[in-house]
Amino acid sequence: MLPLVHPGPKTQPRILTQHVRTVRALCELRDGQPVIEQLHDTLTALGSDSGFAEIHGGSYAPLSYCVPDVATPEKALSFSATRHHDRAHLLYGSVTLGRRDDAPYMHSHCFWQAPTGGLEGGHVWLETKAGESAPVAVVTAVFDAQWRSTTDPETKMPVFTPHGRTTERERGHAMIHDSNDTQSAAPTTALSPGGEADTVIARVLPGVDITDALISVCADAGFERAVVRAGLGSFVGATYVDRATGGHTVIDGPATEVIALIGDVGRVAGELQTRLSCTLVDRHGVIRAGELVPGENLVAATFELTVQRLDAPTITVS
Repeated sequence: MLPLVHPGPKTQPRILTQHVRTVRALCELRDGQPVIEQLHDTLTALGSDSGFAEIHGGSYAPLSYCVPDVATPEKALSFSATRHHDRAHLLYGSVTLGRRDDAPYMHSHCFWQAPTGGLEGGHVWLETKAGESAPVAVVTAVFDAQWRSTTDPETKMPVFTPHGRTTERERGHAMIHDSNDTQSAAPTTALSPGGEADTVIARVLPGVDITDALISVCADAGFERAVVRAGLGSFVGATYVDRATGGHTVIDGPATEVIALIGDVGRVAGELQTRLSCTLVDRHGVIRAGELVPGENLVAATFELTVQRLDAPTITVS
């Protein structure tokens, strides 16, 4: 599948990375409140404003979302009109958490059971709230870097990019400003972990194959064994192995959204290798899943990837 031709100049390099340390916490969402606010509250309690989350079970009420769509005269891909459900049973969701215009922001892809009983998925908008049966989220805060969302000059779309920062801000000696210019102090007992960074967060830019990107990130970081901790973004269509038939399934473009990326990296016969499985939602709103075919899954607009050394200790906060 050919890469998309975007309207703006290409950013270099094509993979942007930052080394980070992490802390994790369990967040039981409260019904009737926006998901973005609750996830960012957990990050603040951990002493950070950036990270990622996995959301499981429960319900969204209401749910506001869209799916990828065809090109427009201005952009190489687009989104459908916003769709709504008064209530939907969440199965799984991935979220990148950071800042946009100095306010909390998120990028989230989820899939759920619709009121009609069918499976659906898509890009979840910020107004979505937890339902009466609220989901549970595992929130991972990152330190030493920040996810910042800006309008990308290449794609003309909002994207998260990792930026380095000082630990002084993360340890609560700076004020965090929201979009209304109000201030709240980060905790002075921020749970910033010690030790060396064991994790890499990366933005993979359009036209790069995700398998190649993962191998490149691990090689540059010196990771001999690693695991994908988070991954969401979009592919130019997608090509994967249908495990039921063994054949290759090709999804038409221009974009398919990745809900979850699963896989690890290890050295085999002296070379870093990986096998990646993926859950996707195509531009028709259909949920797909399978093992990705290496070299056949190019990033469409952006991809946010988190990779952790497999032999590194993790810190869990209950």
